[in-house]
Amino acid sequence: MSTAATSLKSIIDAVAGVVGAQNVSTDIDTLKQYSKDTSLMPARMPDMVVRVLNREQLMGVLKIANENSIPVVPRSSGTGTYGTAIPLEGGIIVDLSNMKRIPRIDTRNRWALLEAGVTFGELRDELAKKGMQPLNTLLPRKDKSVITSVLEREPVLTCKTECDEPVRTMEWVWGTGELMRSGAMSVDAMPAEDIPDKTSSDLCSIGGPGIDWWRLMTGNQGTFGVHTLMNVKIFHKALQQKVAILTFNTIEDLVKPLYTIQHREIGHECFVLNNYNVAAILADDDREIANLAKKIPPYCIVLNLWGGQFFPEERIAFEEKAVNEIADQYQFPVANGLAGVPDANKRFESMLTSPWEGDVYWKDRYAGACLEIVFQGGLDKVPAYWKIFNQIASEFGIDTRTLGLYVQPRQRCRVCHVEFHIPCDPGSAELADIKQFHKKAAEAIMNAGAFFYRPYYDWSDMVFARSGYAYTTIKKIKKILDPNCTLNPGRMGL
Repeated sequence: MSTAATSLKSIIDAVAGVVGAQNVSTDIDTLKQYSKDTSLMPARMPDMVVRVLNREQLMGVLKIANENSIPVVPRSSGTGTYGTAIPLEGGIIVDLSNMKRIPRIDTRNRWALLEAGVTFGELRDELAKKGMQPLNTLLPRKDKSVITSVLEREPVLTCKTECDEPVRTMEWVWGTGELMRSGAMSVDAMPAEDIPDKTSSDLCSIGGPGIDWWRLMTGNQGTFGVHTLMNVKIFHKALQQKVAILTFNTIEDLVKPLYTIQHREIGHECFVLNNYNVAAILADDDREIANLAKKIPPYCIVLNLWGGQFFPEERIAFEEKAVNEIADQYQFPVANGLAGVPDANKRFESMLTSPWEGDVYWKDRYAGACLEIVFQGGLDKVPAYWKIFNQIASEFGIDTRTLGLYVQPRQRCRVCHVEFHIPCDPGSAELADIKQFHKKAAEAIMNAGAFFYRPYYDWSDMVFARSGYAYTTIKKIKKILDPNCTLNPGRMGL
C-alpha cells in the first residue's frame, strides 16, 4: 500500500501512525527550539519534529517523507553546533536522541556497538564497568551524540594511529527508507549484536563489496543517510596515568618538540591549547577567564603519560624520562601545574574521557557564543595560519588575546586538526562584523593551503569551488542514493 499523502495534516497523521502521536510535535515553541543551534546561522523553522525510538520507526518516517517529497533533517545531539541540523527547506526534523541502546561491548577487539542517541558520558559509564574507556574528543558537550561526533569527523584526543578513525562498521537508513549496513556488519540482517556469535564475523572489518562506505558516510551532514547504529573503537582504561604540561612562549617554539614527542610515540592523549583556551577550560568562574589567561604561558602542550595494563609504573617512568630528554634538547619547562591553576594536571586528567559538565559550554563561557574555523594541516604550517588569523582579527579591531587555539595531532603528528575560536556575544551590535571577519579569515587560511575537510558555515561554496571533479561526483552519488533529495536538501549545495 502506498504511503503517499495529500496534505501536511495527512502527512502528520501518517507519521503519527508510525511513531505515535505523542512523538510528533508541531507546537511553535518546539519548532523554534529546533530551528537554530549555537552556530549563529539564520534560524529556519521545520514543519514538525518527530522523535523516533528505533530503526523501524525511522524507516517508516523516511518512506512517508520520500513518497511525499518532504525534507527530513536528522538530529541526534541535544545541541547542534555547526548549523548542519537547521532545516533549510522546512519539513521534518527527526530526533534520534532517545535511541540509547549499547547492545554489545567487545573488549577483546576493542569496540562498542551503540545507537545514535548515546552520549559520551553514557558510553563512558557503561565502558567503565568493563575496564574500558571511550576515545573522547576534547570535552564534548554533555548532550553530544557519539555517533554525531564520529560522523562530523571530530578528532579523538589520542594520537595513536590505530585509534585515529573511530568507526569500524555501521548501519543507516537511506532517504528512501531502505536499510544499509557496511563492512562486516553487512553479513546478515539479524540484530547486529548477534552477528559475532552466529556468524564468523567480529564486526571489525570496515571494508566490503564496492566502495568504502565509511568514508562516504562521514562528513556528509546527513545528506546521504540517517545512522542508527555504529560500531566504534574503544580503549583499555589505564591502571595509571599522569598528565604533563609543557609550556612555550611562541607557537613556533613547540613545533619541533611536538614532532619529536609524537615520533617517539610518547603519551596517549596529547593536544595543544593557547592560554585563552586553557583559561576558558580551567577557570572556576566565567569572569576569571581573561585575568587567568594573562597568568598562563602563551601555549601549552597537554600530554598524558599512559601506564596501560602492564607494568604501568615502569612505563610512565620511561615516558617521563623521554619527555625530560626532549625538554633538555629544546629548552622548555615540564610542569604539573600552571600559574593560577596549581592542580592543572589533575584537572586535565579527569577531563580526558569525560564530557564538559558545566551548564555553559567552555567555548561559550567568555562571551555567550563562539564561532570556529576548523581545518587540517601540517603542524609546521600552523604558525603561519595562526598569524594570518590574528592579523585579520586586528584589522577588524578584535582583541587577539581573546581568540582561542586548539591543535590536535593525528596519527602521531602526520597531520593536525586545527581550530581557531572566536568568542562573541550573540546579541552584540558588532556580531555582523565578527561574522564578516570569520568568513574572511577562513577564506584567507584556505587560500594559504589549509585543508577544510568539514565544509560548515559559508565554507561549502569555497571548498567545492576548489574541488574539481569531486563536487560533481558528490552530486551524482546524491542523485543515486537519495533520488528525491529527501535528506537535508540544500546542505552542502545538494
